Amino acid sequence: MLTTYHSQFIVPFAQPIPAELLIAELGRLYPRDRWVVEMLAEHRTLTTAQLTALGFATDPASTSRRLKILARRGWIDRLLSATASEADDTFWCLGPLGAQLTPLGGFRRVTPAQVYRARDRLREDPRLPGLLQAHDFFVDLATRARTQPGSDLRTWWSPRTCGLITRPRRDAWHGEYIHDRNRHAFWYEPDPGNIHTSALADHVHHYRRLAERTGLATVLFHASDPEREQRLRWYLDRRNMRHLTVVTSNPDQSHPADPVWQPIGETHRLALTDLPHTPEQWPPDNLIYDVRPRAPHPIHDPHRPDDESIADGEYHYPPHH
Repeated sequence: MLTTYHSQFIVPFAQPIPAELLIAELGRLYPRDRWVVEMLAEHRTLTTAQLTALGFATDPASTSRRLKILARRGWIDRLLSATASEADDTFWCLGPLGAQLTPLGGFRRVTPAQVYRARDRLREDPRLPGLLQAHDFFVDLATRARTQPGSDLRTWWSPRTCGLITRPRRDAWHGEYIHDRNRHAFWYEPDPGNIHTSALADHVHHYRRLAERTGLATVLFHASDPEREQRLRWYLDRRNMRHLTVVTSNPDQSHPADPVWQPIGETHRLALTDLPHTPEQWPPDNLIYDVRPRAPHPIHDPHRPDDESIADGEYHYPPHH
């Protein structure tokens, strides 16, 4: 079945998108539209509700209306269509124009057929559950930051961006949360639920080498359920975690910024802001020369000042409704 997304290209269309079409459509983009395209390029898929929580619009209905317009124009596309009862939870991904505009695509000659094949591969990707779990985690942190003065989700890097410094491993996430003038950076490891917990625990060896290279030594393992967290902790306790701060949690705990993170070898749980502060030289400029421009700020706020003003409590995000 062919679906019309724009009068000048139909799915699947194997010819490159005309440059004049891209230029014409660029003139119709608002800044928040560009932010959505960049976020989907970075994180592959986000839902209507998640984009609303990140500040795209004040309510899911307004977000949905604008995203549907962007989809008709070819900037974005539906990855998974929601049921009628879950209309606010439609999953979105890049469309042909978005793939051509973003830094990952540059202005190379992308065809709609290539973009839709990539969309279909993502639908069947066995790593998709871990991807969605990671997105829920970071969106929860962003939502808290928007309602708590002096807080900010300063950084949310996908494996695509992290891969520039974590090669050859490509499935690590990185975040940095600011609260009360302190920066708390970390590596985030979700649990896809389809691998043995022993194999998941083995990932810690990669972070030990990464900490030696970057100075960032805090690792958050987020198990898919309480039972898997306990098994994961048993295996982690038998791994070499020298120089690392390794903590675990699971979705049955409360908000990820609250005291839900249990250090290996301990019985108590800590809040995210109780974890070690970020090294002053993170990120090292000589290590990630071309990383930062790829990842947009995860909270959309046209009035957002510099990081220091937020950390000092001089500015907080508009209330999220």
